[in-house]
Amino acid sequence: MTNVTSPISKAMMNKFTRFGMSMGLAALLLTGCGGGDQEQVSEQDEGSPVRGEWVIVHELSDAEGLNPITVNDASARAIFDRVYEKLLDQDFATTDLVGSLAEGRPTVSDDHLTYTFKLKQGITFSDGHPLTAADVLFSFKVVKNPLIIDAAPLRNYYEDLKDVVAPDEHTIVVTMNRPYFMAEFQLGDIRVCAKHIQDPKNLTDQYTFAETNDMAKAQANKAMAEFATWYNRAEMKREPSMNLGSGPYIFDEWKTQESITIKRNPKYWAAGKNKDNPAYVDKIIYRVMNDRSAAVTALKNQELDFMESLPPAKFAEEVDTTRLPYLVKHPYEAQYYTYIGWNTVRPVLSDKLVRRALSHLVDRPAMIKQVMHDLAVPMNSPIYPQRPEYDKTLPNINYDPKAAAALLAQAGWKDSNGDGILDKMIDGKRTDCAFTFLLNAGNEAREQVALLIVDECKKIGINATVKKLEWAVFLENLRTRKFDAYIGAWVNDPIPSDPYQIWHSSQADNKGSNYVSFRNKRADELMELNRIEFDEAKRAEYMKEFQRIVVDEQPYTFLWMPQFPCVYNKRLHNVKFSQVRPGYNPTQWWVPTSQWKYAPAQ
Repeated sequence: MTNVTSPISKAMMNKFTRFGMSMGLAALLLTGCGGGDQEQVSEQDEGSPVRGEWVIVHELSDAEGLNPITVNDASARAIFDRVYEKLLDQDFATTDLVGSLAEGRPTVSDDHLTYTFKLKQGITFSDGHPLTAADVLFSFKVVKNPLIIDAAPLRNYYEDLKDVVAPDEHTIVVTMNRPYFMAEFQLGDIRVCAKHIQDPKNLTDQYTFAETNDMAKAQANKAMAEFATWYNRAEMKREPSMNLGSGPYIFDEWKTQESITIKRNPKYWAAGKNKDNPAYVDKIIYRVMNDRSAAVTALKNQELDFMESLPPAKFAEEVDTTRLPYLVKHPYEAQYYTYIGWNTVRPVLSDKLVRRALSHLVDRPAMIKQVMHDLAVPMNSPIYPQRPEYDKTLPNINYDPKAAAALLAQAGWKDSNGDGILDKMIDGKRTDCAFTFLLNAGNEAREQVALLIVDECKKIGINATVKKLEWAVFLENLRTRKFDAYIGAWVNDPIPSDPYQIWHSSQADNKGSNYVSFRNKRADELMELNRIEFDEAKRAEYMKEFQRIVVDEQPYTFLWMPQFPCVYNKRLHNVKFSQVRPGYNPTQWWVPTSQWKYAPAQ
């Protein structure tokens, strides 16, 4: 499917095979990849962990918001996952499901329709208010309210949720309309919000889960509509006081386009008990720097402690750890892929022959070398090659401008007026073969890719241009389908494939994650069958057929699976990496008192 003209090296494949990457709850990611020398992360640090000090983490763009129900970009998740907690979590080292707010994994009925969770004792929100089953029930009701539009990307995982009841303050019983093979993970993945903060009028008590499953009933329920209006406000996404969790950190301050600061929760209910989240540092400051050249300079000047993703060339050529011995270079594997999305409802891009032609203009091996500095492997499917459900027989769409030109001619495109641009009569109007790439500002790697493809397009008579937007505006354009093409990436949990959120027709509307408006009846059927099947072999067959449909339709041009070219300051101790998103955990870091810079030693 993707343009792969050389095989994946055994060494590179082995590196990625260590991480079983798969599609799960997806979130847009804004990062490039890079290569170059790397320094191994120390297996053990000198001394014992100490509490205190601040650390500064680079962010390319402002997070979209703070609310885990209505926000799903990767930058936001990396921050709010330090503030909110879930019923279940994935162990940072093993990725196994373990209890977080829940005592452990749920009791599941034989028919896979009932899941019973038991909450741990003594849980409180950061304001000291007890967290009970009522807050869990409330959080599910927020997600399920169909009038809360920005919850659509998350809501798809709870479509078959029939009811949630709380027999007592520590018990939650969830009933499903039909089995879902990922139900335990997704139910456990709910981030529990504070009902006393986010529903002061108890409006969610006035509607049922049955009503959330019926749009007509939802629209007729005044309390549901009133709550949705309240919850859809910008303040619910942005205001720290409205986003109060039970986790080891609390939101402290948001300076728009400058920084988001979280500080240690002094009332954390699990202090000293949570091995994955010991919360050593007093504050974590996520500093926004759209100019990554300036960010790299700040990193080298020790004004940043951690930079998740450097521009590949800068990672390879500018960060010299011999000359800068206080820095560590560590590219790490993560569960995501980069792609070009084509808006299939745009007249110029509605024909799969045109989309296939455009895929033939992408020289992946050359781009991986030139743009990614060889820290990436080609991608040709919405399913990762390491997954058992990956179809190894998928054809690659290689770089071939002649084949692209032939496909365009087959689709009826020709230069009828001699202006050098292909055109075609569409709905009675002569239409140029032209489109614009939408990019998030500050992502040099994506811009390089777009410009290289723009040059290839011009050679065969396609007029392609590039437009850059600030991250939140970029996301809003995708969600409202105001684009021709864009370059994006999806990051995924290390779980079996469930491509419904990104590919099902139902997710092409109401700000769902099917940004390219891909609609295919058989693909929908396969995704629906996949969700209710507990036999891994049968799911693999469904997913293989699904992949063949996507490859044939080409709504995406799949590019590659990259690595994160990460650099951090050695004053950070206990820096480890994992499959669990975002791949690192700053609540585990600590700084020796001799290297404190921002807070006085205790």
